[in-house]
This record gives sequence, structure tokens and C-alpha cells, in this order.
Amino acid sequence: MQRAMNFGVAALCALAGSEAVMASADPWADTVVDFAGGVAPFGDASASLGEPTRFTAPSSGFGGPTTPFQSSFGADELFSIGEGGFVTVRFDEPVTDDPANPFGIDLLVFGNSFYFDQAFPDGIAGVLSSEGGVIEVSADGADWHVVQGVGADGLFPTLGYSDVTQAFPTDAGSVLTDFTRPVDPGFDPSGKSLSEIIAGYNGSGGGAGIDLATVGLASISYVRVSNPTGSGVTPEIDGFADVVPSPGAGVLLMMAACARARRRGRACGA
Repeated sequence: MQRAMNFGVAALCALAGSEAVMASADPWADTVVDFAGGVAPFGDASASLGEPTRFTAPSSGFGGPTTPFQSSFGADELFSIGEGGFVTVRFDEPVTDDPANPFGIDLLVFGNSFYFDQAFPDGIAGVLSSEGGVIEVSADGADWHVVQGVGADGLFPTLGYSDVTQAFPTDAGSVLTDFTRPVDPGFDPSGKSLSEIIAGYNGSGGGAGIDLATVGLASISYVRVSNPTGSGVTPEIDGFADVVPSPGAGVLLMMAACARARRRGRACGA
């Protein structure tokens, strides 16, 4: 009986390890496929790849951690899309429609939207500065589906650290937010203080959330953001992220069992 239990723990630990490996796969957009209409000084489309900006540091010397009041604004941190322009990116690992993802959201798009501070510099969210941008997704880069009701440069503004206490901080925090975790779509930051917004984000780093089920696709590898002619705005794109589901209770128990075994000087399942 004990031998069977040990074997089971070993198998569970192996599973937990494999899930950890899967979770560590690159969740960011990897390649710019095509672009047009970049607006200087934010005309480098490659700025839309990789992790969204956690600490904005323009060449002017100003900047600090990104918050819903202090968005990224460095020339190498954003791609700005002029009217009639677009950017198309590809993920090396497909983004899948996974009902297990928080709130059913599978993809996050990060811009540089922000809230005007109603109580500067204390941080009370007023009007949202958002420049939209049409989002399209595709499995193969040929058949495109428009995502309705979600602006690329909109809700929810980026939050780099969950332990900042100022709306316009200059020093980095120590608790990183999760750029692969969406904010609850039902959360409304309007009129809330920075601390209330951070609590509402619940560990998330923000981003505009997309459920692939709404476009009827099981997975996608391509995302395109465009800015229609006549829009009167220039959306900025900071990054794209594949949502990673939180480990289930079973996986957490497996990992705890492995940790206990290692503290006792035994191999997992011994």
C-alpha cells in the first residue's frame, strides 16, 4: 500500500514538473509578420514583441513603474499606429481557447492607456485615455476574425508591480504583477484609488482581454491590430500575452508533497 502511494506521489510530482515546464513556455508574441503606418518616435514595430513594459524609462530620464496612471511612453517600448496603419504579430506557441483560463480569457493585448488622476498626485481614476485599435485574430494568417467590443489600447491599463503605493512612482516595486493573468472583466476602476485598483486587479498586470470562443476559434497564432483611416487617434501597442491558467488545487498539492519529500532528504515518492 505504501509503495503504491509512493509511486502515485512520484507520478504526480512528475506531472507537476511537466506543468511547470509548460507554464514556463514563452507567452509573448514572438515575430512581427508585417506592419505599416508607424508614427515616430514610436515607429519600431518590434517594440510590440516580448513582455509588456513593467518600468517605463524614456531617454528624457523621467519614468518609473507602470501604473494605471503612469503608462509606458518610451520610444523603444511602444509601436504607435497611424491612421490606415497596422501591425501583425505571430506567436510561436499557439494561443488556445481554454475554458479553464481565468474568466475564460485567452489573449491579452497591452497598450499605453491610462486614467487621468482626479486627485493628482494621489491617484483617483477619472476619465480613461484610450485610443482603441481594431483587433483581428487568425489561426493561419490568412483567415481573419474581428474581435468585437475590445479596443487594443484600452482597458485595463498596465500595472507593473502590485506593491507600489504612489500613482506616479519612481522606484520599482518588489512584487511583480502577472502579465499572463487577466483582470476580472466586471471590475470598474472608475473613481477608485490606486490601492483599490491594485486590489481589483488581483495580481494581474492588466491588458485588454479576449475570449477566443467569441470568434469561434479553437486556437490562433496571429494577431493584427489596425487603425482605421479617419479614426483621429493613434493607438499604441506594448505587447501581447497568452493567458496561462493558474495551477489547480491538485497540482499545488502535488508540489507540496514533493517539497515535503525533499525536506526529508528523499527523492519525490521515495
